Amino acid sequence: MKKKKGSIIYMAACLLLCMLPFVGMAAVPTNSTTENRTMTAFPKLKKEGQWNVGFMKELGAYFEDHFAFRPVFVTADSKIQSGIFQVSNMDTVIVGTDGWLYYAATLDDYLGQNLLSERGIFNAAHNLSLIKQSVEQKGASFLLTVPPNKNSLYGEHMPYYDQRKAGSSKNIERLEPELAKWNVPYADLFSVFQKEKEVLYLKRDSHWNEKGAILAYNTMLDTLDCEHENYEAVEALRMKTEYGDLNKMIYPLCGEPEWNYQYQKKETYHYVTETQSVEDAWIQTKNKEGEGSLLMFRDSFGNTLLPLMADTYEDGYFSKEIPYPLDTYMEQYHPQTVIVEKVERNLDEFAKEPPVMTGPAATLNGTPDPINTDTDVRMEESEYAPDYWKISGTLDSSCVETDTRVFIKVTVGETEAVYEAFTVSDEQGDNGYVLYLPKNQTLSDTVCIDVFAGGDKRWCKVCTEEFLISQLPVSGEE
Repeated sequence: MKKKKGSIIYMAACLLLCMLPFVGMAAVPTNSTTENRTMTAFPKLKKEGQWNVGFMKELGAYFEDHFAFRPVFVTADSKIQSGIFQVSNMDTVIVGTDGWLYYAATLDDYLGQNLLSERGIFNAAHNLSLIKQSVEQKGASFLLTVPPNKNSLYGEHMPYYDQRKAGSSKNIERLEPELAKWNVPYADLFSVFQKEKEVLYLKRDSHWNEKGAILAYNTMLDTLDCEHENYEAVEALRMKTEYGDLNKMIYPLCGEPEWNYQYQKKETYHYVTETQSVEDAWIQTKNKEGEGSLLMFRDSFGNTLLPLMADTYEDGYFSKEIPYPLDTYMEQYHPQTVIVEKVERNLDEFAKEPPVMTGPAATLNGTPDPINTDTDVRMEESEYAPDYWKISGTLDSSCVETDTRVFIKVTVGETEAVYEAFTVSDEQGDNGYVLYLPKNQTLSDTVCIDVFAGGDKRWCKVCTEEFLISQLPVSGEE
C-alpha cells in the first residue's frame, strides 16, 4: 500500500512539474527575452477573413516563447549542456573553448560557405558606389566601415565540430577589391585589429570591448582626416562588470561578468531625441564643443561608437533603419559626413536592401542594341517611402554578366531622363534591379519606362513598358 501511495505521489509530482510552465502562464508569463529576436505574438484564429489553419502550430511557437519560468529552465538547460557536453542549447549561440561564446549567424563566414556569388559581390559594391556618388554630389564626405565577426579575428576558440571549412575565402575579402575599383572610401578594420596583440573583443559577447571601439573610432576618423580626440591620454579603468549579449542569451538568469574598460572622459554632447539607450533606432545628438555634422547608418556595433562620434561632431544623426532613407535624411539634415557601418556577417544586405534614394542621373553612350528577353518591369508606390515610385524587375539571365549594370529611361510627356538603377540580389537570384523615383517627377498620367542592360561600351534595350499613374498600386491597398 505504501509503495502504491509513493508511486501516486511521484506521478502527481511529475505531472505537476510538467504542468507548471503552462499553468503558470496565467500568473507569471514570460514577456521579455534576452535573445536577439522578437518574441512570437499570440496567433489569430482568422487571417484575411479565413480560419487560420496553422493556428495550433503558431500557438505552440507562442508557448515556447512565453511559458512560465522560461528563463529559469533555459538557464538550467544551458548550464548542463555547455558545462557537461560543451555544446549550446540555443540556435543563436555557439559554445567555444575556454568560456568563449560566438554568434551563430557568423558561422557561414567563418566556414566560407553560403557566400555571395560573384554577381552578388558586384551588386553590393555597385550599390555602395551609387550611395557614395549620391552623397558626394550633395557636398558631403562618405565612408564605409565593416566591423569583423569575432571569429574572423579570434577563431581559435571555435569548437572542434565547427572547424570543417568549405573554403578559405570570405565575402569581405572578395568585396574589398571591388570597393577599390569603384573608389568607395573604406576604413579597413580587419587589418588594424589583426595587428593588435591584445584581444579587443569580449569573450561572451559578439562585439568589441571599449578599447576595440576606440581603435575602430580612431581608424574611421583618421581615414576621414578628421581632427579628433584619440584617447591615448585618457585614463581607462579596467572593471569586471560586463555581461555580454551572448551570455544573456544562453544564461538569462546568471552569467559570469568579464573585464571591460571605462574611459574617464566627460561627455560634452547631449541627446536631442528622447533617447532611452544607444539601442534606439533613431538618435540625434548636439555638442557645442564639436565640429561639423554626421549622419551615421549603423548596427549594434555602432552602440559603442555613438558616444565617441557624438563627442566629436556638433550635430550627430544615428539611424538603424533599413533600407536607409538616404534622400530624406540628406535633405532634412544636410550632414557634412555620412558613415555607413555594417558588421561582416550582414554584408549581403548591401546587395539585397538598397537605400531609398533617387538613382544618379546617367548618360547612355552610343545606340543600344534591341534584344528580345523575358525581362519584366514593375512600377508601384514604395512600401518604405510613399513619396517615391519603385521601379523594379528581374533581368533575363541571357543578358546578364558579372558586371552588368542597369539603366532606366523615364519618359514623361516630352521630358525624358536616364538613371542608373541599383542591382539587387534576392531569393530568386542576383539579376534584380530597383530604381526609386520621386513622385513629383512624374506629374503626367502616362510614364514610359525603358530598361537597358550592359557594360561601358555595349548596351541592350531589354524591355519597354508604359504605365498609367492613376492605375499604379499604392502601399496598403488590397
